[in-house]
Amino acid sequence: MFESFQSISVGVAAFGVTVLYLIPSPIDPKPYTFNFTLPRLEGSLKVNTALTKVQKLFEGKVIGPESFAAASDGTIFTGTGDGKIWSFKGDKLELITRTGIDHDDCGSFKLEPECGRPKGMKVDKDGNLVLVDAYKGLIRVNLKTKQQKTLLSPNSDKLKKPLRFLNGLEITKDGIIYFTDSSTKWDRRNYRYEVIETNNLGRLIEYNPKTDEVKVLLDGLYLANGLALSSDESYLVIAEMSISKLTKYHLAGPLSGQSEVFIDNLPGYPDNVRLNSAGNFFVGLGSVKFEGSSYLGPFLDIIGPYPAIKRLLTKITPLPLFDIFLPRHAILLEVSPAGEIIKSYHEPTDTVLRAVGEGYEHNGNVYIGHFTLPFVGKISIKELTESLHDQD
Repeated sequence: MFESFQSISVGVAAFGVTVLYLIPSPIDPKPYTFNFTLPRLEGSLKVNTALTKVQKLFEGKVIGPESFAAASDGTIFTGTGDGKIWSFKGDKLELITRTGIDHDDCGSFKLEPECGRPKGMKVDKDGNLVLVDAYKGLIRVNLKTKQQKTLLSPNSDKLKKPLRFLNGLEITKDGIIYFTDSSTKWDRRNYRYEVIETNNLGRLIEYNPKTDEVKVLLDGLYLANGLALSSDESYLVIAEMSISKLTKYHLAGPLSGQSEVFIDNLPGYPDNVRLNSAGNFFVGLGSVKFEGSSYLGPFLDIIGPYPAIKRLLTKITPLPLFDIFLPRHAILLEVSPAGEIIKSYHEPTDTVLRAVGEGYEHNGNVYIGHFTLPFVGKISIKELTESLHDQD
């Protein structure tokens, strides 16, 4: 009897393994090895509690505010996970428009492509709000009439490959628009697949609204995310999120049209990058990876060289469960024009912030966003500075 039971168990197990093997994986990863020693939280990365003082604005009224822009009168704009674009000034919050449909389930995984997902944005010299929606394309909103115009649709014939995952945006003083397309394969709601694959399918794109011309300036980027112009507009800094790297793309000078490493081996995965009043770059880390951040080591570093393991994991693991591997430690970096981390602002307690998507400075305050936050974070530059001095 026991031998029969054992034979049946072995047969069932073998059948299960065979079925699992035959099930196609949703991803097609390449091996990637991270060849750096993990950063240590010392020096400019020393742990502090600066971000525990962040105020929570409009808590429960906004879903995942991720990026910000400001008008000349001090009004701040942001987009949320339900496709809405909001403005606020002081304690007054106003709905400006939507980029997609109006539905009670907007904000859900299922309806995200229909509802839209506003991402990088900026107010142009004419006072219009220009933004990229992850699904809807490059959009301009007339803030007086609240009317939208699509400047570049995702399936535009001006590009050889459709726009799949629009993300960061910048505009020069002359009106030239730069934006990132994080992946030519995965859309925003499936970003975890893009991260686990660690494939270089991202692009940096230029759009000239005067001539309607579009150029792909750079491709082969690893989850191209946020970007920021330097103070003199001579170069762009681009976040390559999945490999913890910032890339510098020259717009002027003898290296114009060329790219190079700006800073590598960051203590986490860079999300949005924004220029601050000191001429440095605020870099939000969507998640962290540093010495001691995980008992076993960073999840992506461990599985990176092994495509077969990645395929297996994505067969048997629901997407949201991958978030259990994310350490609970929020960091906003301040990076100099020389590509050096000069300051870091932390929230190591997981009581106020779980991560930082963007740090946007305006009128002496820094506004904090992330796609998982149910509020807009706000902290003054004075408080950030004093927090660092108090803990030295």
